Amino acid sequence: MSNKFKAYISYSHRDERWAVWLHRALESYRLPRKLIGTETSVGKVPARLKPVFRDRDDLSSDSDLAGTVKQALTNSENLIVVCSPESAASVWVNEEIRFFAGLGREKKIFCIIVDGDPAATDVEFACFPAALAEVGLQEPLAADVRKWADGKRLSRLKLIAGMLGLPLDQLRRRDLQKRQRTWALVALAAIVMLTVLVTAITSRIAAEQRRVSGESLVSYKLTELRTMLNVADDPEELARLRQWDKQELEDLLASAGDGEDALLNAAMDLREQGNDLYGNEKLPESLEKLQQSWALLAVAYQRDRSNKDMLFELGQAEFYIGQVYMDQGKLKEAEKAFFAYAEITRRLIVSEPQNAEWVLEMAYALTNLAVLEDMKDEGDPERTLQLTQSALEYNQIALVLDPQNTYYKSELGQSHAFLADAQRGVCDLEGALLSRQKNVSLERDMLAMDSSNPGKVRRLAYALSGYTSVQIEMGRTADAINSSEEALRLIDPLVQEYPDNRQLKRFVLLRTHRLAIQKALSGEIEQAAKTMEALEKDWQLYFQDAAEDDLGAIEDYTAYLIDNAWLVRQTGDSVLAGQLLEKSKANSIETLKRLPGNRNAGNLLMLATYRLWDIRQEMPSDSILTMLPYYYSNSGSIRACHDASMAARKAIMLGATTRAAELTAYLVGNGYREAFFVRACKKHSLCMDIDE
Repeated sequence: MSNKFKAYISYSHRDERWAVWLHRALESYRLPRKLIGTETSVGKVPARLKPVFRDRDDLSSDSDLAGTVKQALTNSENLIVVCSPESAASVWVNEEIRFFAGLGREKKIFCIIVDGDPAATDVEFACFPAALAEVGLQEPLAADVRKWADGKRLSRLKLIAGMLGLPLDQLRRRDLQKRQRTWALVALAAIVMLTVLVTAITSRIAAEQRRVSGESLVSYKLTELRTMLNVADDPEELARLRQWDKQELEDLLASAGDGEDALLNAAMDLREQGNDLYGNEKLPESLEKLQQSWALLAVAYQRDRSNKDMLFELGQAEFYIGQVYMDQGKLKEAEKAFFAYAEITRRLIVSEPQNAEWVLEMAYALTNLAVLEDMKDEGDPERTLQLTQSALEYNQIALVLDPQNTYYKSELGQSHAFLADAQRGVCDLEGALLSRQKNVSLERDMLAMDSSNPGKVRRLAYALSGYTSVQIEMGRTADAINSSEEALRLIDPLVQEYPDNRQLKRFVLLRTHRLAIQKALSGEIEQAAKTMEALEKDWQLYFQDAAEDDLGAIEDYTAYLIDNAWLVRQTGDSVLAGQLLEKSKANSIETLKRLPGNRNAGNLLMLATYRLWDIRQEMPSDSILTMLPYYYSNSGSIRACHDASMAARKAIMLGATTRAAELTAYLVGNGYREAFFVRACKKHSLCMDIDE
């Protein structure tokens, strides 16, 4: 007798939305007509994959949960495990795997990853339940639903192909043909109506942003994005393909095989190889694989320009190529690739404006361009702000199109955080404060929906930390103390639960240091000194396992040394303060040798040099002066408040009093009240009329 259920979905109830999606995705899928009735190793291919068992729907009237689960597992042909850190920790998911394998069906267990790291061993990030390895699935093949991996569509096809014993290529080819016929039948009237709808949505989102941020957010219609993106080359012309060596391209195509599916599979394999090499910091080798992946996708798209999925993958290929160029410091090449990625995404949205996933993809594309603009020596902070504002708008449009999508809501919090950083880049502290408030509010909402989720706890803690940075720049010491204390309270249980997690350790070290300094500024000098003294031991323990390549941690430690030097000086020990500052200078110089032009390292060197000059009243050596950042743009302006405050200190040290006064006026006029800057400008009679 055949089994009652085609599949049993095993999942942690924290992943219920994914289980609901999977249940519907499997039961609603209609097999291509030409495949129905085909004989495979597991029997004839059916027309539909139903019913699929999901316990919350199918057990609602049964009181004997354990008995019903065993019966349902026994009556199921396949077991699909929704893999995430939550399911990996679930006792029930592990027991269901063991029971199903005990029926002799371990080869009928399939996995779909929705969160976590397949290679991780840390329980916070691992996604595979331990029972999989116990039943002999040491390295289970899995579909990965996340956007940067297989995505929803390919994940569904992978699972169906596996359960029915079909080659994935065959199923994907038939599925593509089916969807292409559907696209051809879409009425022009419907597209026009949807375009009007999205245009209306865009206007509403712009209005909302005006209320939230207190300033007008530029509303771009979808068809106007090209003007903003200023794409020089049409990415659909595939000009780079004509530049490939003919024989090399022929060899690449021959190795891939015939047909669009073969090209797509080979391209995805090359992308995976390229990303693995990227993760191992082998950037030239990574770029070569990613360029080859792009070439195969370009040929496939050239053969069928109606294939929207292929165009989407072509855009993704541009993104990965741009990412490698950016890490190599080749910013012009990176920008060209990111522009192509954004333009391809724009065209996809124009063709299907109701597609929320593509709308969110535009938010990612604009954010990448904003980050790149910020990295340029000649970068325009206003342009960065414009791109970031527009990215936020598209994130909001995606949420309007799919208002129940919690992932989009979560990403919206990050979009506000990016906007806050861009606003700080133009010294708009009021705007940055409002954006950070929104970021914190959204993260609180997300945590309230799942209060025991460690990832959401961490995201709120990080949001509070970003909020603290703006409060410090605005001189809101009491508020900064409250935000820092809440962030540390949130993160402490995670540190206790995951004591080997280095990111959490570094978070605590930096935030504890900042909290101590804020308390010292409010008068708690003695307690702050004890805290900072204890932190030195904690930092040394941190660096016992740390590598010299952990440059971010070295920057955080350098900032700690500079602030500790100030605190030591308050207790009267100027000699020790000088020694700590010399050590911080050495750290910054070493970082700048390894990463020339690094803004953070340059500012730390500037601050340490200024404070040593303030103690010793001796000018730094010429070799140090040449390493200090040059803060002015071609127009002679400085936008970011923090950079302007460092430039003011440099001007004070060099005796450029007029320039120091101009910079101070700019900062004071923009509400910059960072405590150490206020003390410096008061000491040199540049801002006597403001409070600390």
